[in-house]
Amino acid sequence: MCVGMRGVTDVEISLFGPERDLHSGSFGGAVPNPLKIMSDLLSGLHDADNRVAIPGFYEGVVEASAEERELIARLPFDEAEWLATAASTAARGEKGYSTLERVWLRPTAEINGMWGGHTGAGGKTIVPRSAHAKISFRLVPGQEPLEIQDRVRAYVEAATPEGVRAELEFGGPGVRACASDLSSTALRAARSAMGRAFGKEVLFTREGGSGPEADIADILDAPLVFVAVGLNEDRIHAPNEKVETPLLLKGAESVAYLWEELGAARDA
Repeated sequence: MCVGMRGVTDVEISLFGPERDLHSGSFGGAVPNPLKIMSDLLSGLHDADNRVAIPGFYEGVVEASAEERELIARLPFDEAEWLATAASTAARGEKGYSTLERVWLRPTAEINGMWGGHTGAGGKTIVPRSAHAKISFRLVPGQEPLEIQDRVRAYVEAATPEGVRAELEFGGPGVRACASDLSSTALRAARSAMGRAFGKEVLFTREGGSGPEADIADILDAPLVFVAVGLNEDRIHAPNEKVETPLLLKGAESVAYLWEELGAARDA
């Protein structure tokens, strides 16, 4: 049963140095190189433990409870199988957390792309006039996207030396993270309803992706409860995305039980 989703904000960073590409024999080593500065900026995003190194990035982060981490640890997770879906051979991330905790409970900074200078065939010995990068940040409860944007802006400004100009373009205001209150009556009712429908103990998951649930819950002043029956192998957002009809019917059954459970909780 999903009990939370990460938030997200993203940015494109552009660094501008000389007005044009310069001959590296005449100017190399004597003027700022935007690609070198960009590579330093990007490599400084993480420390040796793979934590995001932007000052203030973790301020306000709401840590997952010991109960939730214990329930996640009980999930039948096969890391090798998960790696195979990513066509990767190694798991790596923030020290002190499991793979599932890294993609569900922890904030991230991912470098999505970097370009600049000469990228065509053959050599071209230049100091490039500009460098560009795209970065996305997955956020967790307690982090506000606009505040993270301010901290990213301050980080870039501090990393940009004299002779180089930085421009940042954020992809909108971002999306806030959300998480259910594990002690709420509504969540306990939903967990019981899904347990009745599937005939099994219900454990908790979160999702690494993002959605508008935090804002909707605030606007409606309502508890956040997910009743979802999708599978990892449903190829979400990919070609040939699918859904299993038996699971849809189990989801409908869960919702039917949910109203009974909520009514019983109200009358208790």
